[in-house]
Amino acid sequence: MPWKVIQFKAILLFLLYARDSHQGKNERRLLAALMNEYNPFERPVANESLPIEIKFGLTLQQILDVNERDQILTTNVWLRFIWFDHYLSWNESEYEGLSQIRVPADKIWVPDVLMYNSADERFDGTFHTNIVVSSTGECLWIPPGIFKSTCIIDVSNFPFDEQVCQLKFGSWTFDGFQLNLVKLWETGDVSNFMENGEWDLVDIPAIRTELFYPCCPEPFPDITFHIKMRRKTLYYNFNLVLPCILMSALTLLSFTLPPDSGEKLALGITILLSLTVFSLIISEQMPPAGVVPLIGVYYALTIVMVGISVVTTIIVLNLHHRHPDFYEMGRVTRFLFLKFLPSMLFMTNPRERKIKREAQNNNRNNELKKVGTRLANAFHNYDTYHAQGRERAYSTELKTQGKQDETQFLSVETELLLRDTNSILEELKQITSQVQDQDEENAEINDWKFAAMVVDRLCLVSFTIWTVANTIYVMVGNPLA
Repeated sequence: MPWKVIQFKAILLFLLYARDSHQGKNERRLLAALMNEYNPFERPVANESLPIEIKFGLTLQQILDVNERDQILTTNVWLRFIWFDHYLSWNESEYEGLSQIRVPADKIWVPDVLMYNSADERFDGTFHTNIVVSSTGECLWIPPGIFKSTCIIDVSNFPFDEQVCQLKFGSWTFDGFQLNLVKLWETGDVSNFMENGEWDLVDIPAIRTELFYPCCPEPFPDITFHIKMRRKTLYYNFNLVLPCILMSALTLLSFTLPPDSGEKLALGITILLSLTVFSLIISEQMPPAGVVPLIGVYYALTIVMVGISVVTTIIVLNLHHRHPDFYEMGRVTRFLFLKFLPSMLFMTNPRERKIKREAQNNNRNNELKKVGTRLANAFHNYDTYHAQGRERAYSTELKTQGKQDETQFLSVETELLLRDTNSILEELKQITSQVQDQDEENAEINDWKFAAMVVDRLCLVSFTIWTVANTIYVMVGNPLA
């Protein structure tokens, strides 16, 4: 006989035996006896003046979502209720040792415990499972559910924040004199908790309170589970904080670019647009509340810094391209940008170095001029001595040929030579004047360019201090640091 046929017959015999088993008859007989006169609307206590005690606990399975913008916490939770039903107890010996039965929740009395701060469309997010009833009358009910609860999200330290969300449970219609809600455990059960990718679960203590309302003298007990969570910051450090630090560094590097490169202003505007995009991404995640998150303050300060850097870059370009024909550097401006600020920033004006070099060259030229003058005087004395000798040698011949004609010829030649010499001197004076004017103009242009360099260096130092202080503020203000 094939093995599959044997298995099929064995399973068929088992089902037939199970249908006619004494266990099934006992359970049917027990349910008939218990449900004969049972009223699910009646509070199952032996003494109506005493409250029924409900032991209540919670098992947190998973944190599904924390919606900061809508301030809603979504969790996967198993509730646990334990109470004694006076009408659901029996003697096990009368039913051949039957100790437990399963009863649908809509067939017997169940406590109307609901989550007060529910944000679910149906308000009650539990799935009503069967209730395990023991022979002593103890009822164990574990309804699972996906709970959406309101939670006040404090985003002032985002993304380095810790949040505390509450799950508040209590009876909807019974007061404390009719239903006494007590804690099953001091904390929520997290033995089967599934880790969340964004949040770390810190603790989930349970706190029981009794409230007295002005309308009623009876107490109304409730149990609140405080879910303490800490946000994981690795994702935000790499995707929000690090890009902001890098863009701040790029802003500082823009002050080292020469104005003639043509990319100085474009770099600052590009960084400003990038920071604006990141700031919009952050604002989309945050609730429209009056609290600015820590990362938002960091981005706002960085955007202000980049905006000011764009303005200062325009000022630097304006100073760099100024011409002395249109702008004259005043005394205060000259002192501020050419004397005071360079000394504070440990900068040296290239014009001062040039003046020192020119002074040294002038000293050497003066010494050479003195030497040249001495040589010229020596040659002049030598020529004068020999000229006097020639005059004595040719004095007799001049008297013979006519001294009057020779003197007249020499005076005309000397006059032409002096005229040519004067014209050459005038042209040299004009050339020298033009060269001096061009040197003065170049010196003024270089002064404006040096003033632009001073402003660049001042911005580099100032914004470096700003960036470091801003970063330290974020790190010190981080409660998780």
